[in-house]
Amino acid sequence: MIHGARPKVCRRFVGGVGVSGIDLGSWFESHASSVRTNLDRYFGATEGYRFTGRHFEHYAAMGHPSRFEPSDLLAIESLSVSLPTEVSAQLFIEQSDFFSELLEEIPANVDIWNVPRWVLDDDHPAAELHRRLKSLDDVGAVKAGKLLAAKRPRLIPIYDDFVSSELKPAHGKFWVSMHDQLTDPALRAGIASVCSNAPDHVSLLRRIDVAIWMHVWVRRSGSTT
Repeated sequence: MIHGARPKVCRRFVGGVGVSGIDLGSWFESHASSVRTNLDRYFGATEGYRFTGRHFEHYAAMGHPSRFEPSDLLAIESLSVSLPTEVSAQLFIEQSDFFSELLEEIPANVDIWNVPRWVLDDDHPAAELHRRLKSLDDVGAVKAGKLLAAKRPRLIPIYDDFVSSELKPAHGKFWVSMHDQLTDPALRAGIASVCSNAPDHVSLLRRIDVAIWMHVWVRRSGSTT
């Protein structure tokens, strides 16, 4: 639990609603209490609540940063998606060198707010790798994004129907919209304070994802916090 005073979450953000969707600062300020409760439920594996996504960080940390490996499949399976065997073979065997070359061009072990915005633009290797992955059989944008997040968990935010329905980013602008907002140090500090009860090994970017995902899960499932 959080003790002591919590700094006010900064409401300013860069990029405008047209790109960024909702204001993350205001969202976390408005949902602070339920965010803490939901983070405890998600990562705590309490009775009745065993979310497999709590293992994502551990699986993602097992693999080499410039190669897709079986541990990456475990990481995305913890987020409720999987790949066909033939696609796995392309990642690990048939096209492994190609995918590794693209991964090597994407900054590793760095937070999204510490890279230039162009790193997340459409003409950068990260976007190119996402396009190549989602073109594979039965992959698509969501699975491709989760694979990328497994390789770059502090850089690539996870995107799915739950996150989309809540944040409402402009089409194709989710990565840059998250970058635009999280480059604000005061906003990050406020969100970090709200999410401080998550395990230490979980990045702020992932805490944000879990907080938003759980908020939608509670609403859709009819669960109570």
